[in-house]
Amino acid sequence: MRKLNLYFGILLFIVFLISGWYMKNIFRPEHLNDLAARMEIRANHIYILFISLLNIIGFTVDIQTQSSWLSRIDKGSRLLLIASGILSLFAFVIEHSGTLQNRSLTFYSVVTSLAGVVLLTFSYILSARINRTV
Repeated sequence: MRKLNLYFGILLFIVFLISGWYMKNIFRPEHLNDLAARMEIRANHIYILFISLLNIIGFTVDIQTQSSWLSRIDKGSRLLLIASGILSLFAFVIEHSGTLQNRSLTFYSVVTSLAGVVLLTFSYILSARINRTV
């Protein structure tokens, strides 16, 4: 599961670079007078970078545990990080209307990444405590 975070993080970073090329060459600022739409697409672009780096950093966290429930929390947190990346990709493509409303995909991608990081940190701390007391 850790390798999946690494591969997905690298893939998402490549998508970040491609989305930057898209913003520079296709979604040109001079063709768009709506500053809110420009802000939305740029924010979603940065969220893609943020979540790609979270997935790459998540690869470095190695949780060694014999506990099945702690292992499930670890896998769930890693799946949440991957899901947040997928949501941020959809948000980049769909949510740049310029209204600053109805950005539910962006909201859920941020909340999902936060939940993934909190659960990964929680499982890392608990596994360290369990391994230290054994």
